[in-house]
Amino acid sequence: MFTEKKCAYCNGEGLDPFGILSPLSKCQVCGGKGMIKASEPAFDCPFCEGTGEHPGQRITCTTCAGKGFVTVKEPSIECAYCEGAGRHYGQEWLSCSVCGGKGRVTVPGSRETCKDCDGSGKARINSILPCVTCGGKGVTRVARK
Repeated sequence: MFTEKKCAYCNGEGLDPFGILSPLSKCQVCGGKGMIKASEPAFDCPFCEGTGEHPGQRITCTTCAGKGFVTVKEPSIECAYCEGAGRHYGQEWLSCSVCGGKGRVTVPGSRETCKDCDGSGKARINSILPCVTCGGKGVTRVARK
């Protein structure tokens, strides 16, 4: 299912928000339309906080490509490693290496809390690294008996 959302990068105006080439230049994200088609479910991009701009820079967000939203295949949960922030632990200008900056991760339907990291998504020895067992998701597939 698709829905239309206002382009975050140009705020729906259809013009380049920085007017680098010309004040009349079209927005590079929406092509001057002001709206973008999105597949559901669409979530506000946590890495750029829905602005479409890479944090602290005048370029499009590397996670949502300037759209201001991201889509994640269901079933999904909040990323345990970055706690849904979409930012790499301790490196605020980098997107999370587990969820790719989306703040959510696709998980198996039958899952349980990871026993090695107790669901934190962080390795016990070095909390800067994601847990190897669950890949930083905080959950693992339920073991078959």
